[in-house]
Formats: sequence, C-alpha cells, structure tokens
Amino acid sequence: MDEFLTPLDLSFSRELLLNEANNGTEFKPFDSVPNTTSWFNKPSTWLVGKVDDVTICPEVNRLLSIIKARMDCTDVRPRYYKQEANTEVPLHADINTLCSVNIMLVDDYAPIVFEEIGEVTYKCALLNISRTHSVPPHPKTRYLLKYSIFDKTYEEARQCWLT
Repeated sequence: MDEFLTPLDLSFSRELLLNEANNGTEFKPFDSVPNTTSWFNKPSTWLVGKVDDVTICPEVNRLLSIIKARMDCTDVRPRYYKQEANTEVPLHADINTLCSVNIMLVDDYAPIVFEEIGEVTYKCALLNISRTHSVPPHPKTRYLLKYSIFDKTYEEARQCWLT
C-alpha cells in the first residue's frame, strides 16, 4: 500500500479548517477538462473551493508551510473539495498534480478506491493520485482539504517526509 498512500501525523484543527472553508471560499463545480462530454467537466456534485489567498486562512497557511518545508516543495496549492452525498467521483488519475496531501474534514465519509488495491480510508495522508482511483457514493457529504503538489512526485515527497 506504500506506493499508493502514506498516512501523515500532521497536527491540525479541523474546526479552524472548516471555518476557513465556510468563510470566504467559493465552491464551484470542478472543471479542468475541456472535453464537454466528460463527467469531469463541471459536475454539480463535485465542488472545489480554491484558496487563492492563504493569508486570510491562517490554519491552511500554517499547514501549507509545514508541507512545503517537510516535502521540500515550492508549488503546492490548497483546495477544498466537497462531494455531495450519494454521488460518486468516477475512476480517474489526476492530471498535472503529481501527488497530494489530503485531510478529511468530516468523520463519516467515503473511502478512496484505488483501482489496483481497492478501498482505503484515511484521515490525513500523502496520496499517489497519479494512480487510477475513484470515490464511491456515500450517504453523507464528503469534505476534504487537498494540498495539490505540482513539483514533487509521490515517491519524492514521501521520501522527504519520512527522512
């Protein structure tokens, strides 16, 4: 499982992160695919809230600083994601994002499903999202904070964190 996910012992305030998500983060349908027939072209059930100004989100900013320092990264972008209850995110591998640190912001949530190994549940982890994965339907809304890393592979970031 180490090649897919590494649990992280990162101290954070879920309450502060949720407050920062709810105060000033505008959620919009995910959109990074120019193909208008793709599920990933603005699905109404999978929303993203980009944190463009971390100075107004002190807890997001604090964690960003730790992640950048521990993983020796410079291009890390925090984003909140909201997957509506009883909906799925289909099988995919992330494009451009090499890996990510994901922090679950609720207690009751769907697992990530890697095509090669199946369901994995985590609270805070470094994820190899270049591997094909999905998120199945769940009766509760799934909220997470994702630090998308663009300048280190999963293996590089993992090695930096563990040393």
